[in-house]
Amino acid sequence: MRLLASLALQNLGRRKARSLLLIMAVAVASGVVFTGATLMRSIDSSMAVGFTRLGADMMVVPEGALTNITAALLTVEPTDLVLDQDLFAKAGIASVSRAAPQKIARVEHSGIGSHHDSVDLIGFDPMLDFTVRPWLVEKINRDMRPGDVILGAARDAPLGSELLIFGKAHTVYGRLGKTGVGTHERGVFMTFDTLEALAGSVHGHGGGPPAVLQKGKVSGFLVELAPGATPLQARFAILSTLKGVKVVTGDSTMSGIRQGLAALLNGILALMVLMFASTALMVSVLFSAIVTERRGELGLLKAIGARRGQIVGMMVIEAVIATGAGGLLGVALGVLVMRLYERSLVYYLENIGVPFVWLDGPRIVIVAVAAVVMASIIGALGSLYPAWRASRRDPYDLVRGEG
Repeated sequence: MRLLASLALQNLGRRKARSLLLIMAVAVASGVVFTGATLMRSIDSSMAVGFTRLGADMMVVPEGALTNITAALLTVEPTDLVLDQDLFAKAGIASVSRAAPQKIARVEHSGIGSHHDSVDLIGFDPMLDFTVRPWLVEKINRDMRPGDVILGAARDAPLGSELLIFGKAHTVYGRLGKTGVGTHERGVFMTFDTLEALAGSVHGHGGGPPAVLQKGKVSGFLVELAPGATPLQARFAILSTLKGVKVVTGDSTMSGIRQGLAALLNGILALMVLMFASTALMVSVLFSAIVTERRGELGLLKAIGARRGQIVGMMVIEAVIATGAGGLLGVALGVLVMRLYERSLVYYLENIGVPFVWLDGPRIVIVAVAAVVMASIIGALGSLYPAWRASRRDPYDLVRGEG
């Protein structure tokens, strides 16, 4: 194997210009794939944050509930009517990707702010939520626990401090950024269990605790459409499947943008696959020409006892070395390109408040290794057939250059 690798390196060194062109061609393809894959995953993560900050596509509330439509559907509206918390889990509606249940109770005499301040206590499920947590601008470095609360941007208290709600101590876990949505700005957010624990202190119109503070009951759901589903399809499916509900639609333009960008990313992925396939064909054509040029050399090797496997191995190793080097160079070029993005486009987006979430270090390393390995595999596959054909021919025919 060491001898074959030595011969392969000598062959690459004899045709420096051709070898360099091959390495550069593979480097360009590998660099595009590495940069594209990294940016796609980063854009996908950024979209997950950015678009969830735009709110839900729809709000599902009890029939008869009054709603105040805002530009972004981030929280449900206070209402005396309730729905079952497992309503969507039981229904299994295909046009709905996610449905986040929320409880909301508008209370007075809570101890937050001045004595008669009206406060929205909003309960959410951290496992299903996609409209509250994306707006967190600061939080304690741990998971949310019972008794923790998140404050809307209009309320100010240090992280980790104690907040009394109806005389019960709660820990300020985090704070939300400014959204422009009143309920979201003034709200105090907590888990369902934390909100339900306050039921004995909250009095509704009938004197007892509001129905929404019962376990298993919610004020409504924030809904995200499944990929490819339209608001009209989802609305019809929800109303025909669930009884006693009203569907409130948000800005359908954002739904179209979200789904359009997802389709665009899939199209870019397909283009990258095609680029790799075209690179493999280019390597195959190039090595067919190399084998034709070196028929005499290969014939002499076979004449002095070289086996077919050794002939194929030498050519494949030569291709793997060249394309592997191209893959490494492509990754280096890709890192430079991403640095340019970081100092230009990403810097601009962050200045205007649009978050851009880069892949973490270990994942970028995985993508880089995958790009180099794929480049090497392309070299091996591209050279395998021409080398195999040459290895089957007689030494005499190869030396004479026939066929």
